[in-house]
Amino acid sequence: MIDLDEKINSLKECEKCRDIQVKKFSPLKDLIDLDEIDGEYMKCECGKRPLDIVMSHILKIMIESGIVPEKATLRRNSPVPLSAFYYSSLNPQFIAEDTLILLHKDFTNDVASRLINEVPEVKCVLKGSPQTPTGQFDKDSEINHFEILEGNDEQINVMRTLLNEKVVIVKNQSKHHIEVAMTTEQKLLRLHNYLNNNGIKKGIAIDAMCGLGALGIYLLKYGFEKVIFNDINPEMIETLKKNLEINDVDDGFEIYNEAFEDLDVEHADLCVIDAYPGADISEITKKAEMIADNVIII
Repeated sequence: MIDLDEKINSLKECEKCRDIQVKKFSPLKDLIDLDEIDGEYMKCECGKRPLDIVMSHILKIMIESGIVPEKATLRRNSPVPLSAFYYSSLNPQFIAEDTLILLHKDFTNDVASRLINEVPEVKCVLKGSPQTPTGQFDKDSEINHFEILEGNDEQINVMRTLLNEKVVIVKNQSKHHIEVAMTTEQKLLRLHNYLNNNGIKKGIAIDAMCGLGALGIYLLKYGFEKVIFNDINPEMIETLKKNLEINDVDDGFEIYNEAFEDLDVEHADLCVIDAYPGADISEITKKAEMIADNVIII
């Protein structure tokens, strides 16, 4: 099991951690002697380094490998840094070893090997564009992944809720849509307010495009007698089952692996729709309104 308190405490800096800011729009080589940067550069005795220093170390390797210009800057040329552990809005500015997942469209195997071996904070290196959605966009789309070049891409997101319970979602960043805990937490708040404002206390709910299950798990914690989890992507369903177990949910649900348009459900008290940004949900919404008394689009 995940020790959440230990994980959350690990995000905090120690009293001796010293924040160091690097100018984001200036060429890195004009700010720091790149030859000085190694795994010990600016490391606190607690083992953490400031985020800007870690990203500078990463950018140094990218410059030396030729996948970014010699005058690369942190703002324009850095990869996407993803924390292996997100807790709500707490975004660590001091990075511990083996906690960072990197994403960039031009990463190579050689660069990935250097990043893993030379930057102690890097846990995994992924090749892909953040503009390309992972998973399955809609029923007519193929399943898309980022490529794992090196390391372990497992990530844990922890969301606070107004129920005084946390929702924990484990995912694989190469397969699953990039969404940090704070974004999911905002969705849970919106869902909570919708239920309260409309006096919906219990019943049967459909999490129509459930993904990894955060919204449906919240509905069960809120008090719904049954939640129907559905997602067209079989990889989502397999991870959903793990997340139900992690959140101590062992009954009150059904799981389906279908396009929502094909889901055979006669009636529900609530249907929650959380589609990919930009997806056409007109057909989905029409069906949801036919079978559910209440429909919320997240």
